[in-house]
Amino acid sequence: MTRKYVLLALLFGAGVGLTVAAVMTFLDWRLNPGGIFHGAEGTNWSFVMDTALSWFGPVFVFASVLALPVAIWLSRRNGSS
Repeated sequence: MTRKYVLLALLFGAGVGLTVAAVMTFLDWRLNPGGIFHGAEGTNWSFVMDTALSWFGPVFVFASVLALPVAIWLSRRNGSS
């Protein structure tokens, strides 16, 4: 059942990625550097989405790669095949 632990590592990466992306995007939107996130015409949703994706992608990969050895170790420790 090593696949179960690999899936767990990917889910962990997705959770961390979504959390970091949401927090950082909200902070960027709230601080609104240079007025690029919102202005008199409202929120620039395409820029907000670009920012969220630019945070999610690298954090997802990084967290998943870090969690993968732990997942494999847990798999072997628990005697899963």
